[in-house]
Amino acid sequence: MEKVVEKVVEKVVEKLTVLRGSIFAVTSDEVNKKVHWKRCLVIRFYPFALLLTDIFLIIAIFSLAIYLHPQADLVGSLSWSCQVVLAVMLSSIFGVYLVDGYNYAKNKRNLSFIVEHLISSIGVAVVAFCLIYSIVIYGDAIQSSRLIVGMVLVIFPIVSIFYRVWLSRLQVYFERGNAMCIIGAGERGRDLYRRLKAQESSYEFIVVSFRPERVGQRLIKGDTDAPVVQPIDIVTFQSSIRGKYIKQYIVATDADRLPHEFKRRMISALFHHHKIETYESYFTNVLRMEPLGQSMVDWSMLDGFRLNHSVSYNHLKRLMDICAALIGFVLAGPFLIGTALAVKLTSKGPILFKQERIGFREKPFIMLKFRSMRVGSEKEGKLTSVHDDRFTPIGKFIRKMRLDELPQLWNVLVGDLSIIGPRAHWVEVVKEYEKCLPFYHLRHVVKPGITGWAQVNYSYGASNEDALEKLNYDFYYVRRYSLSLDMTIVIKTFYTILSSKGV
Repeated sequence: MEKVVEKVVEKVVEKLTVLRGSIFAVTSDEVNKKVHWKRCLVIRFYPFALLLTDIFLIIAIFSLAIYLHPQADLVGSLSWSCQVVLAVMLSSIFGVYLVDGYNYAKNKRNLSFIVEHLISSIGVAVVAFCLIYSIVIYGDAIQSSRLIVGMVLVIFPIVSIFYRVWLSRLQVYFERGNAMCIIGAGERGRDLYRRLKAQESSYEFIVVSFRPERVGQRLIKGDTDAPVVQPIDIVTFQSSIRGKYIKQYIVATDADRLPHEFKRRMISALFHHHKIETYESYFTNVLRMEPLGQSMVDWSMLDGFRLNHSVSYNHLKRLMDICAALIGFVLAGPFLIGTALAVKLTSKGPILFKQERIGFREKPFIMLKFRSMRVGSEKEGKLTSVHDDRFTPIGKFIRKMRLDELPQLWNVLVGDLSIIGPRAHWVEVVKEYEKCLPFYHLRHVVKPGITGWAQVNYSYGASNEDALEKLNYDFYYVRRYSLSLDMTIVIKTFYTILSSKGV
């Protein structure tokens, strides 16, 4: 018994060793307090600078439009103009926010950002006119041409995209030679490196390890592009390592396994405003996923498990689902009829495909879809691949364009589905996943949806590994769903449809 007590005491003492010596007593030689203040200043004020620029642009474009309009009276309609420009401004700024237009780390040079910004601007135009006609000029005659408001809503997105693309290119130019430091060369370090490389990150990678046997080897064996693992001693938490400015430190290993003195300096560096993330926090804050490595029991308690505080939004979301389903039936009427005829004329069998799926709180329901595969093809395999030979002649097309999911508007109307949520999986698929993932059922704490965070971020699910990757995104949505996230998903869904991605 005494030996057991001694071992427990030794472990406690070992864990407390890191606290020996004040973290504030770390010298400037160990941790540099001046962390490239110019870079930090630019990153910190970047969102505010863009916000002020957008406000200035909207006011300037609006004023110029009134000035150029032959019948406009800028002074006489000043009160009206202020209210209208405020409605346009709030809508436009929120639209830019939804596509991460104020995020310093967002790549604004790629096509997806440009298209999503344009899609968002269409929604902004609808919202802006609704605000103007329902609130600003309710009961009064409009004092100026709708062309003026329309000019602002058309010109601003174009200018916004142009200067953000230019700034993003300028950012890449000045960030040449920057690096990401991954602390840990184990499975999590390799996983993080693969993900960052897949995103075509422009940063170099410095990987360090406290295990001597890993030092000097490639992070990924056989990959000549993978960085060579460096000793952990090179990390002094200065602004640079061997001439490379460190954009961020990511701890991709258990903190308990790090040397105690290293942890003391790391904590001090954190107080000195160095950017240090854990593997889990980087997934959540930057990649916007929820890593599966942590204990799901603990995970469900983090942040008070936010969905428990979303009762009011749940009611609002249900109301929006009903409205969206009713409007969807009206607008999608021609597509419903056209797709039904195409399915009937190109293959034998029923027009609709009915299947039992797992819904909210594991309650099964019958989901409706336009049939895109041969009758009985579900017995040949549970997951769909890009080049699946089970598709009907028209099936692959309607699947890519998401036309096969239009009948699910009925499921939304009756409450089986939401417009946005994790995909409702087949009963047999759920049973398989629950055997290897005991926490898989947590994705059912929210109502499944026609589209979702996983669907717009990870197109294909042709294997169990792909399906598990989607689970990372599903769990992120389960923990953090909100109005802004749902609207972002809507924008990304339209981009996915336009780009013909996904199965």
